[in-house]
Amino acid sequence: MSINSENQNKKSNKKGLIFRVINIVVVVGFGVFLVYYLLGKISIGQIKDAIVGINKPSLIVALVVMFISVFLRTYRKKILVGSERISMTDMFLVVLIRNAFNMVLPARTGELSYVYVLQRKFKFPLEIGVSTLMIVLVFDLVIVFSLIVISVIVVLINKFSTSYLAVVLIALVLLIILLLVLFYFSKVIGFFLMIIEKILTRYRIGKNKAVQAIYKKLVDINKNIEIIQKRKIYWKVYLSSIVIRILKFVSYYMLIYAILRPKGYTFKELNFWIIFLAVVAAEISAVLPTHALAGFGTYEGAFLLVLGVLGFTITGIAWEAVAFGYHIITLTFIVILGLIAMVILSLPFYKIRENSVE
Repeated sequence: MSINSENQNKKSNKKGLIFRVINIVVVVGFGVFLVYYLLGKISIGQIKDAIVGINKPSLIVALVVMFISVFLRTYRKKILVGSERISMTDMFLVVLIRNAFNMVLPARTGELSYVYVLQRKFKFPLEIGVSTLMIVLVFDLVIVFSLIVISVIVVLINKFSTSYLAVVLIALVLLIILLLVLFYFSKVIGFFLMIIEKILTRYRIGKNKAVQAIYKKLVDINKNIEIIQKRKIYWKVYLSSIVIRILKFVSYYMLIYAILRPKGYTFKELNFWIIFLAVVAAEISAVLPTHALAGFGTYEGAFLLVLGVLGFTITGIAWEAVAFGYHIITLTFIVILGLIAMVILSLPFYKIRENSVE
């Protein structure tokens, strides 16, 4: 019996390994194909010109705005964790590391680096990292969706007929649903946990120790979400989330503007809402399993796809070069900050507060 079970585990592990290898090959291959395809429309020199010839004052403004948004992310995470054990400086370094991993790894798996650093370096329980991460993700989802609704309305009014009203109404309904999920988040999770509990008590899988341990962790995570809700800090998290998202997309818009400014183009010719939708599409592509390493190819492809669908063109502009340019600048800036943060946290003389977790 044990030999058969061991053989089955080996076969299962082998299949899992084969699947992961195939997945990596497909994702990398897809990214390489998109990069090759997009570079076929432009030259490396055009990308270089877009980066080297960038308008410096606008670039500085974009990076400063991006840095401010990182500071606000730090503040949001700090009030969610709600412990004096981790200072603003500590959390700032954690957020920089999270941002760097998120930019490089596919399907937003970089988010887990936030949980890992909190647990490994600052000795916080797993449920604190996961619960605060889940709350942040839901808030971000609601805010981004709200901005998408606004931008869709503006773009449709300016460029399309009123027959698209149904799309706007559907978007508003979905927004209301997301807001309800946000304010009843722990109850929603509790409902699913109740279903999971019934399944575990009914079937043999519920007797498995590993499954029981995972279920207990999920319960602990939900309890921590309830504690956070009772602290009545949601309004701070909500307001900071709005500002964070606005600043993030403003920084991206300013980067794109900085690339186009030397060519004589102004804010008037660069529709903010259309650029916003294109940037959101590029950001959403990072959530998909097809997201290549550092997003090269898939990120630019999603950005250009939305511009094409909306029919947004500017004479004499190679949008492929713009997409690669602003993506490379953003990636470089965030990864460098993340590497600096990792070095600082690993220094032997960097002190962490020793008082117990609250």
